[in-house]
Order: sequence, then structure tokens, then C-alpha cells
Amino acid sequence: MDKKLNRHRWLTAGLQALAEGGPETLRIMPIAEQLQVTKGSFYWHFKSLEDYRTAVLEEWERHYTGDAIASLDHDRIDSREKLRTWIVGATYADLRLERAVRSWALNNPVATTVRQRVDAERIDFLIKLLCGVGWPLETARTLGQWAYCAWLGYAILDEVEFTDHQLGLILSRLIPD
Repeated sequence: MDKKLNRHRWLTAGLQALAEGGPETLRIMPIAEQLQVTKGSFYWHFKSLEDYRTAVLEEWERHYTGDAIASLDHDRIDSREKLRTWIVGATYADLRLERAVRSWALNNPVATTVRQRVDAERIDFLIKLLCGVGWPLETARTLGQWAYCAWLGYAILDEVEFTDHQLGLILSRLIPD
């Protein structure tokens, strides 16, 4: 394992802390101790705690939205498979981080702004996928927004799980014959 502590390791540790304990766990010393480094290492990569918290939110946005979309948004996979992969992946994801960011966004303007960008980008991608499987744009908009809202409800209800049969039923309604 690379012993060099870099900005990415700080951000990864921040995402983990956020998922496990919420935004109040994004503190310099506990994360520095976890990473087995000094506080000075933190200030090498970040100007302040607020700068770090913003960077953690942007890392969540980049990895869990930008990278996720980029992994599917190419011509090697047809639109039906992209939509299946997106829906199934979102259903089986570890949603603790999603819940933590959304909770944080309730009372933090920076988190709210990032969450709003993420929601818009994800909905736009769903609309694109739904158009790709054959829905007209207006129908795709409605279905994309509805599917995303349904997923958000699913994301906050941590005791709900879908079987493969149920996911197949959902996908059969989103993908026209």
C-alpha cells in the first residue's frame, strides 16, 4: 500500500467518516489519527476545515455521480443495459453516505448546493437513458423525475429491499417493449 498521504486519502477518510457518523465527524484530529498523521498534513492539502468539508462534498459529487455516469455514458453498451445497470446499481448501493449528505444538506447551504447539482445531473442522466430506450422527451422527463423521487424514498428507508423479480418488474415498466 502506498504510504504517501495525499489529498485523495484525506477525502476518502472524510467520505467514510461522513457515511458512518454524519457531518459532525468531519473533524481534523480524529481523521488525522485514523490516518496516523499530524494535523500539519491536513493543512498541506486544505486551507481550513470548511475547505475540507466542501472538498468532501465535491468528492462525493464527482465519484458517486460524475464517475458513475461516465462509466455508463459511452457507446459500448446499449441504452437498455445502461438503464438496467443504473437502476440495479442504485438499488444495491451502500446508501449510508447518500443519507448522510442529504441530512447535512437540510441545514448547510454548501451541502444543499452540491446536493441540488447532484440531483439535477442524475435526473438529467435518467432522462437521457429513458429517451435512449424509446420514450419521447416529455414522457422521459416525467418517468426520470418519478424514478429518481422513488429512489430517494428507497434510499432513506434502509429496511426496504427489492428482490430480483421486483427489480425486473420496475425495469419492465421503465423500458418499453
